[in-house]
Amino acid sequence: MMMAAFHHETARGGEVYRAARFALLTQRIIQDIKRTDAAAEKVERMLTKLGEAIAFDEPARTGSLGPRRPG
Repeated sequence: MMMAAFHHETARGGEVYRAARFALLTQRIIQDIKRTDAAAEKVERMLTKLGEAIAFDEPARTGSLGPRRPG
């Protein structure tokens, strides 16, 4: 079996190198998308909680923007 000679000058520009590099970059992009999606879902959950907290507190407000006074 003959092995192809390794030429460092052409290895980085070769088809196999480009395919491997493309596969690695594709995996990195997929991981970044998954991480971003998870972060966005967390933000959505927190915004929902904030909205519920504001809605729960809303009936107690008197309509003024100043501090609340007992009584």
